[in-house]
Amino acid sequence: MKYNWKDLLVDAAIVAVVLGVLALIVGSFPAAFGKFFPFLK
Repeated sequence: MKYNWKDLLVDAAIVAVVLGVLALIVGSFPAAFGKFFPFLK
């Protein structure tokens, strides 16, 4: 199975979306996440 630049773009877009969603969740609930994930601060 070949891995070409289109696959790389799709993977990069998926990763960017996932990270963006996680950033929004963490940003929306800083107090709750601060308790469980102090290393994020």
